Amino acid sequence: MSTLDEKLLVLLAGQSNMAGRGYAGADDLVSIPRLLMIRPDGKWQPAVEPITKDRPFVGTFSASGEKITGGDPFETILPEGDQKVCGVGPGRTFGRLLAEANPEKTIGLIPCAVGGTSIAAWMPGGVDDWNAENHPFDDAVKKAREAQKSGKIVAVLWHQGETDAQRQTPDYTAKLRTVVNNFRSALELGDDVPFIAGDMASFYKENIAANIEIVDNALATIASEDKRFRCVCTKDLNHRGDNLHFDTASQHELGARYFEAFRQFTADKHSSY
Repeated sequence: MSTLDEKLLVLLAGQSNMAGRGYAGADDLVSIPRLLMIRPDGKWQPAVEPITKDRPFVGTFSASGEKITGGDPFETILPEGDQKVCGVGPGRTFGRLLAEANPEKTIGLIPCAVGGTSIAAWMPGGVDDWNAENHPFDDAVKKAREAQKSGKIVAVLWHQGETDAQRQTPDYTAKLRTVVNNFRSALELGDDVPFIAGDMASFYKENIAANIEIVDNALATIASEDKRFRCVCTKDLNHRGDNLHFDTASQHELGARYFEAFRQFTADKHSSY
């Protein structure tokens, strides 16, 4: 594989706001030139939302709530009439902007986020809080290594913390630092690969909102000590009506903010040479 043929890969990890719970508009359901995603079976396909099918309530649904299924569980079924597609996250917007900035390259998204997962689920051997058959970190590494056969990871995008804010998880900073280092080690990520995280939103209900500093302080601490760790702000973004998940417009904006953090990281790296 020549350098020219290598995909630029982006790993998407964390919980539901990285997986995405926004409702798709028409633009979310059309393919973008040179923007692909890797499926759980290792095949590549156009990155049409929802790119992260982490839970049964992601996909295409009728107005009565019935899920519309087809022969291929990894393909998006385009809605008809009053059907809706749930599952828009920030990764696809990031991928589109990365493709526009690199017109000679194909972009490959590696969707690995799992809704509702605590930081403990993102340790080696960790178990999905809601499905014991899933091992979020181990599954992500396996999928990422498969993707690396056809490209190079250029960024890790992370959004996680609602579960641990609610649980008031002790030593969250140390645990997040471990997750970051584990990804870097397992996937052999160099100094040129940023780990970019979004902070906690401002719209949560009290059971989460009362303790978001557990997560936000961890992000600030790690960013202050680690030049490869960057944060993006979400405090002015909106929820979809559930006080928990970003709406579609906010997910698009969040993807753009992740990309701006990536662009700034790249500029900083070049200016230090």
